[in-house]
Amino acid sequence: MQDPEPGADFHCVHFFEPSQFPAAQIADFLYQGLTQGEGAILIASLEHASQIESKIEDRGLNVRNVREVGLWVITEVGELIRALESGIPTSKVVETFIELVVRPAQERSESRRVRIYGELVDAILSRLGNAEAAMETERYGNRLVTEGAAKIYCGYSTNAFPDASFAKPFMKLCQFHDRIHNGLQDREDWRFQMADKMATL
Repeated sequence: MQDPEPGADFHCVHFFEPSQFPAAQIADFLYQGLTQGEGAILIASLEHASQIESKIEDRGLNVRNVREVGLWVITEVGELIRALESGIPTSKVVETFIELVVRPAQERSESRRVRIYGELVDAILSRLGNAEAAMETERYGNRLVTEGAAKIYCGYSTNAFPDASFAKPFMKLCQFHDRIHNGLQDREDWRFQMADKMATL
């Protein structure tokens, strides 16, 4: 994914090693939006959100100021996973998130658009092993992108696909995205090879 200025439709997936979280690339994506009057929403672990915030601060933007006006919103990914674990349907969890978090951030933004960094699907796969819920979540993401409400950057770690039995959902999930960034290192690993292949299709 070599696209420093995403176009109107932007739904990216970035595959990464757990020890090499791509905070700088995600910060670039969110920073561009903030400088263009867009809100920023993070669905992430608190550790990853902190790393992204640090990179944003390095670019000279005061995150506290942006947060105070409602244009920097963090939803801890564990909150959504716990809702799914309690038996609430995926559709209900995602629709509630859109109505309570995404729509208000849209309204507060000058452009009426937001940029979302999300690792919910990564958590659904790595913690719940539920490929169907993962794909349903990505369908909602595509709806937001298609309607022009959001640009979305998804982070998938290798933990989400622990063995080759996940190859089929790996391929299907790639197809929900219009940009694929292969940040994996091991060229012999099936995940590297599949991400590399899907990125060229």
